[in-house]
Amino acid sequence: MRISRLHVIAGAALLLALASCTTPTPPPPLPTPTLSPAGPLTARVGSHVLFEGQNLDGTVEWSVNDVVGGSPATGTIAAGDYQAPARVPTDRVVTVAAALAANPARRASAQVTVTAPGTLYVLDNGVYVYNDMDSADGDIAPDRTFDIDGLEASDEYYKLVVAPARDAAFIGIQRTGVNVFRIDGVSNASGTVTATGFSSLGHENPSGMAYDAERDILYVAFSYVLVAYDRASVAAEGKEPDRVLEGPTVAGLIDEYDTRLNLDAPNDRLFVSNPNGQVGVYDNASTIVGDTGPDRLVALDSPASYLWGAAYDPRRDELYLADQSNFGVYVIAGVSSIDGMVLFARNITGPATQFVGPSEVSYDVANDRLVVIDADADDVKVFDAASTLDGDVAPSRIIGGTLLPIVYPYGGYLDPSQ
Repeated sequence: MRISRLHVIAGAALLLALASCTTPTPPPPLPTPTLSPAGPLTARVGSHVLFEGQNLDGTVEWSVNDVVGGSPATGTIAAGDYQAPARVPTDRVVTVAAALAANPARRASAQVTVTAPGTLYVLDNGVYVYNDMDSADGDIAPDRTFDIDGLEASDEYYKLVVAPARDAAFIGIQRTGVNVFRIDGVSNASGTVTATGFSSLGHENPSGMAYDAERDILYVAFSYVLVAYDRASVAAEGKEPDRVLEGPTVAGLIDEYDTRLNLDAPNDRLFVSNPNGQVGVYDNASTIVGDTGPDRLVALDSPASYLWGAAYDPRRDELYLADQSNFGVYVIAGVSSIDGMVLFARNITGPATQFVGPSEVSYDVANDRLVVIDADADDVKVFDAASTLDGDVAPSRIIGGTLLPIVYPYGGYLDPSQ
């Protein structure tokens, strides 16, 4: 078939017309929004981190965990100035974000882990408080002291635990009558303070206490009895236990004096340790009642003499046990799952430790710090990098002297959230 010259010209004209209708080149994409510093970061409680948003042209809304402006629990932010909260939040990792008000999809974020130096409570015939365990060292006076209104000067403060979300503390005191108390506003408690007394149903000698912050349950070990108070942080005066563990089986584990309690709250697991070198492990702790024995019973295969203090490291599943008579701290590994006779994994002992009679231990997992209240030395021994220690090692610091007026302190508590 012959193509005419007219057809060729028409085809060329059509191609030119199509070429002139080609889609224009799109503009380059907008640069990705970012924050400086980018994270992940750490921030001590109460400290500031100044953020700057890049590639966010327009009005910017700042938020913490998706709450504009943040909150007292997770930290506040304005114009990029993030202030960490006064206490470590339940989830210590928070997300700081900046987004364009007109286009929230234009957003940048950074993660901040909130940390704390730890607040130490030393118990004697009152409570002595050091607010900063990063710097407390030597013969220094406590930052504050307090005792409970209406108690006798001879009443011995034996155990304390903190409910961080409520800024409250629970204290067990060796006395007849009311012997379990809650103090609200504990982070500022000073002088003589009022307290809410709980009923112990006549049980005496509170020695071990543990608080489950996830379920708001307070556990207290008395002589041969374990009790649990539900909704403990908001309970009214005279609150009675909601559950009582009592009977021959329980009495075989819980001693008359010096039983210690520790919790693995996320797994609802309770550790009950006694001076004889036994550790009872209760699974589903929030449901136990009656004469219920532990799910597993661990016995320390060592020449332990009188185990008094106990502290749990949930990150490594290790339990620290202080031997008052043999002047050491044993470490049991895998304590949540083992059963029967076990050997210690580590033993912090020897002349360099300067132990005289350790009565209580606390462990701060975030700072890997072990704090030992030494009753016979009337001081506090601090071991940093505790998870690496074994054998005859010296404490990092010793707090004590004439400015800490304690005589045979029975207990103490290291609050890792403040």
